[in-house]
Amino acid sequence: MSMTKRYNYRAYPTQGQCGELACLFGACRHAYNWAIEQRELMRRRHGRMQTYNQLSAMFTQHRHDPDHAWLTSVSSTPLQQAIRHADKAYQNFFRQYKAGRTRIVANQRTGRKRRTGLPRFKSRRDGEQAAEFTKSARFKIEHTHGCKWAFLTLPKVGTVKLRWTRDLPSQPSSVTIMRHADGTYEASFVVQAEQATAPAPIHEACGIDMGLESLMSIVHADGTRQKIPHPRTLARKARRLRKLDKQLARQRKGTSNHAKTLLLRARAYKHIQNQRKDMAYKLASTVTGENQAVALETLNVNALARTRMAKSLLDANWTRIITRITELCAQYGRTLVRIDRWYPSSQICSYCGRRDGRKPLNVRTWQCPACSTTLDRDYNAAVNILDAAGLAESLNARGDEVRRALAAADEAHLSTKREPTEPYAFI
Repeated sequence: MSMTKRYNYRAYPTQGQCGELACLFGACRHAYNWAIEQRELMRRRHGRMQTYNQLSAMFTQHRHDPDHAWLTSVSSTPLQQAIRHADKAYQNFFRQYKAGRTRIVANQRTGRKRRTGLPRFKSRRDGEQAAEFTKSARFKIEHTHGCKWAFLTLPKVGTVKLRWTRDLPSQPSSVTIMRHADGTYEASFVVQAEQATAPAPIHEACGIDMGLESLMSIVHADGTRQKIPHPRTLARKARRLRKLDKQLARQRKGTSNHAKTLLLRARAYKHIQNQRKDMAYKLASTVTGENQAVALETLNVNALARTRMAKSLLDANWTRIITRITELCAQYGRTLVRIDRWYPSSQICSYCGRRDGRKPLNVRTWQCPACSTTLDRDYNAAVNILDAAGLAESLNARGDEVRRALAAADEAHLSTKREPTEPYAFI
């Protein structure tokens, strides 16, 4: 069974190629904004919008207009792909609008109202710039086996050098050349790859409770448990970011020093992003590789990000971790169970089943009034998630209810933090 994957490689264009790519990014940005503008004009005048084929034909005439002759200096394939991306953005918006997931919000500074999800114009000041080449552009990759460098030939750009870290499993159907906010370039290939061989699972199932005190609390069906500490990646760079923000506030926009400071800040944020991504991918790979079934709670991260815990919540990178676990479960053939969002996993005693009501976030351990068991809040929630997903035994041979005492808070946990075991020692 094959699946679509992306393979990314660091690109090192020359100074002249950087200028050609800058013109290409500007042309793609113009094509995208032009498509949005034409659709909005048609909607206001006639109450309907053009199709992609109509926009494509209109843009061909627009491109050969003498006033826009600069558009002919770049390849036409990325421009057509930019129009296709604008059409895809409108399709996504209409799907969300019909599902009732959009709303009208007002700008606090200007008071102007807009509907969420509606495609916006791109700006040259955006940190991320990209252009996509398909097979019709006839791009070419040259690589010698065992060499750490490869060469990507793009029309009207030239041959760009790539840092070759792994071989492609098949011929790519498209390549996207990107420029990030920190000034680095990257080439992303879309290929068809065979499904990876799943590693042999060590545990039958596990329940995971996401948190901020500890990033993840994992309880396995065989009784083992462990906590993953919060990496707090942003907090480690907070002092550096505050210093750069002060420098930007003192410098005048448009000067070379202001541009240098912007680049330094972008590199700092890129380092944070890379650390979060590395942690999320390694953690998700370990969880899905060691467990045949994974139970997760359904979290509304967007709503939680509007609370006072937003900074710590977004630094925890919950969305990327859960998304990666979902992808790997589908890839490895693992069972993924998502329990109901409103399930009170933190309110139920996993030992006797008594619901004790809500508790403040500063209560990390609590004693059940019914069975007098001292429970760890995170482990207790993970056990309840595992039980609610139907992945843990809750009845004995006679049909009586049985609860596992996996969430009991031991004295070592009450006095000191539990250290992660060897599979999670990378955090």
